[in-house]
Amino acid sequence: MKQLLIFLTILTTFSCVKESRIEIPYAGDKIVLNSLLQPDSLIYIRVTSSKRVTEYEFDPLDSATVVLEEDGIVLPAPIYKLINGYGYYVSQSTAKTGSHYSIRVANGGFTSVSAADSTPTRPLISDAYAQHALNRVRFTMHENGNTTDYYRLRIFNAREVNGRWVINSADTIHFRLDPALNNDLPDMITNDYKREYIMTDANFNGKTIQFVLQTQKEVNSSHMIIELSALTPEAWRYLRSTSSQRLSESDSQNFSLDPENAYSNVENGYGIVAGINAARLLFTVD
Repeated sequence: MKQLLIFLTILTTFSCVKESRIEIPYAGDKIVLNSLLQPDSLIYIRVTSSKRVTEYEFDPLDSATVVLEEDGIVLPAPIYKLINGYGYYVSQSTAKTGSHYSIRVANGGFTSVSAADSTPTRPLISDAYAQHALNRVRFTMHENGNTTDYYRLRIFNAREVNGRWVINSADTIHFRLDPALNNDLPDMITNDYKREYIMTDANFNGKTIQFVLQTQKEVNSSHMIIELSALTPEAWRYLRSTSSQRLSESDSQNFSLDPENAYSNVENGYGIVAGINAARLLFTVD
């Protein structure tokens, strides 16, 4: 565990960026390496330099040497691209389920860094249901039971774009587990409505279980999407450690009033390389 001493790039599935201003000592310039590995997607690798807490701009390292390996085999060099104003080194092939990926980064003037993780199996979800003007959403999960597994749960309204239904990220749904209808999950029930639940399968390992979610507002869309993401232990530790930062709805410059430890698995640097595999289930609201 490495204390958060820099402006750490906070990653989500959509590659959002937030900055944290924390009045703590600066440990020196290091490479910041961030990548969430999603099967069937290209690998997007964000490489920047760390910054003092009095400086508020990330310095992208756009001439770094980035080496990407899949199961011990060096892949073609990732290509540097600007995407929505941010620079990423992008793989030339998509990630695979169950493969192990390592990333090494070298850049003049910095100590080289490295990090690695594997990609998990996609969760199995089905039978999603919600009714217009009510505040319940339910779905069924089929858990494999072979290992200890980690998950992130989110729900979204969906909108149609060019004939496809996509997540409406501007319309966040806050929810909680229904306290009356989730008796198998007592330690996950809270009074607070959240945008995500990060959990283990401790209470439902190997079971088929129905989740009943209570939304903070009445359901008012025609279509919704359940997203259940399988996480590696590395991704689970990282998302848990940055939860208050990522989910803050206050000004992004002031969202971390109390310094918190952000989990990092980057050797000689900062950031995270971790596997995630999102299952998304689109359904029509009755």
